[in-house]
Amino acid sequence: MLIACLCACQKKTETISTASLLKEMVDCEALAKYPEPYYETRQFSSYDRASVKKDSVSWYANCDRSQFLRVDSIDGRREFVLVDTDGPGAITRFWVTVAAYSDKGTLRFYLDNQEVPEIGGEVLGILSGHALVDAPLSASVSELTDYKQRGHNLYLPIPYAKHCKITYESPSIKEPGEFSEECFYYNINYRTYAEGTSVATFSKEDIKQNAKLLADVQRKLTVSRREIGGLQKEPMLRSVLAAGEERDMTLSGPGAVRRLDVKLHAGDFDQALRSTVLRISFDGNETVWVPVGDFFGSGNRLSPFQTFYTEVTSDSLFSCFWVMPYQKDCRIALQNVGTDEVEASLTAYTSAWKWDERSMYFGAGWTEFSHLHTRTNPDKPTTDDHFEVNFVKLTGRGVYVGDGVTLFNSLADWWGEGDEKVYVNGEEFPSHFGTGTEDYYGYAWCMHNVFSHPFIAEPDGTGSTQCGHVSNVRYRGLDAIPFSKSLTFDMEIWHWGSTVINYAPTTFWYMLPGGESNRKAEAAKASADIAKHKNDLVSNVAVAGRKVEGEYLDIRLTGGIERSQSIPAMNWSNGAQFFWAEAKEGDKASLGFKVDKGGNYRLKIAFTVAPDYGCIDLYLNNHKLKENLNLYSTGLATNVLDLGTVTLQDGSNELLIIQKKADSRSANSLLGMDYLIIQ
Repeated sequence: MLIACLCACQKKTETISTASLLKEMVDCEALAKYPEPYYETRQFSSYDRASVKKDSVSWYANCDRSQFLRVDSIDGRREFVLVDTDGPGAITRFWVTVAAYSDKGTLRFYLDNQEVPEIGGEVLGILSGHALVDAPLSASVSELTDYKQRGHNLYLPIPYAKHCKITYESPSIKEPGEFSEECFYYNINYRTYAEGTSVATFSKEDIKQNAKLLADVQRKLTVSRREIGGLQKEPMLRSVLAAGEERDMTLSGPGAVRRLDVKLHAGDFDQALRSTVLRISFDGNETVWVPVGDFFGSGNRLSPFQTFYTEVTSDSLFSCFWVMPYQKDCRIALQNVGTDEVEASLTAYTSAWKWDERSMYFGAGWTEFSHLHTRTNPDKPTTDDHFEVNFVKLTGRGVYVGDGVTLFNSLADWWGEGDEKVYVNGEEFPSHFGTGTEDYYGYAWCMHNVFSHPFIAEPDGTGSTQCGHVSNVRYRGLDAIPFSKSLTFDMEIWHWGSTVINYAPTTFWYMLPGGESNRKAEAAKASADIAKHKNDLVSNVAVAGRKVEGEYLDIRLTGGIERSQSIPAMNWSNGAQFFWAEAKEGDKASLGFKVDKGGNYRLKIAFTVAPDYGCIDLYLNNHKLKENLNLYSTGLATNVLDLGTVTLQDGSNELLIIQKKADSRSANSLLGMDYLIIQ
């Protein structure tokens, strides 16, 4: 209904085609203008169909695999329907990952009710194997990850005039939704244009006929956009910002910022990325208030990467290429909300802009959910205890164009199982319901490997399944989301473990004059000390009578892998244990903890015993407590080892575990520690 109403007042436009969409993809001005013709962006995905009602446990149902609209029988084939929608419209982004893939999956695109699909073939070949087009329009990420464990992304637009149906066929899927031999995950974004919009349906001939255009688009998407010519370089803003100080520049309009460069120097560079804030006002209205590191996508670390909209170099030059129009003036400021001085420089590049009724202001907002517990009931954590946080709420008319998240993970376990949920124009059920945070950002399977792509990136994945910093970004081109009344973007917080994290989303949008956002200046949050170590968020301080969780100890390994392991039936304290895997004889684990007051204490440690656990020597502050402690057992259990009275130092103390030769009956040399306690 909304699209039909908007159609009545819109001017006649040129036919939407594969060529016009490719041109739009690399036309940065297009996002800064309210869409004409108007379109809606929605998403088909394999989200768990048990998620029906908000504020219920099933709202967070997580069987997001092999869920389809229905199953069609076509010429004796069993085809699972992923997409079934009327036109005029276009597929704008197609993401897939497949578990236990058999190499026999067939993807088919039926356009305008065709009996024979216009596109058909092996699924990964079509999406990321360059069967249709080359990279980056067809790409898998990260290239450092095994191919079948990557996220596979197709950004080639597929327009259709009347109808689009996309199906998937695989002999390895027994029943939809089941955890069978093969599990198929997908997210597909598509546009639906206003009724009456002229759309030329995609044909494979489009690729041949537009070969030159495709090559040009691919080139523009991958080259550094610092090479853009014809812009006016404004006088550089350069200053040493004392604590609380701000410096700004004002640009006269009408015009548009086309590029911003920022450089910072500080004694604590990582902190400066958070505590130095970029502020931008257009025609007297501030619409951008974001810490520098978050705005450019690097987070609280220098992590070089390049997309179509942002670029960060190894020499700490931060650049963005959003088009930011204004009628009268634009004020750009850098503010130091921290406690230490920062040397900062900012350069703006501008061009002319003819302001009209479709011109929109650029906006960007930020917040941090600091010291956020990943369970709503941390005293009694359960595996279904999840919740949502709000990225942004926008009211007015505009287009949502991207977001990023910076977080610090304090547990050696995956942080991003949660799904995105986007509500457009007040809808009760989200028109975008995802399958996992890493899926939303284009990769898959909790991977830590870094990557850059024109529209998606993981500049830093250190804390993916280890303790540490993470930054993910997704910028939207053809998959941007227009709204005529409002847009709400929520994300589930679904961490595999019970812990505390810092979680900071940044969002980007354009809105017509009068639009509002719930994201405002938050100087107190931006000035707070960033987390650099897990014990900035979770305690490893031993207090008499209170447990120190094994997974919260300051863990340093000479070999093997640190994990946090959860097995509900074990009833471990905090629902998890420190788990040391892939260790060899002679490998060491240093487990640090603190006490406020040294002295003599009784020390107890809860170790796990199991058929595949090893044998260890145990030291406290270089004093041997146990030799050849055998953790092998025929069954899985937790044993509390009473180590008697020990002497602890003021401040830091160290438990040292050295792997010995395992019991001959043991299948491995694993180790698990639930907690330690002093009395």
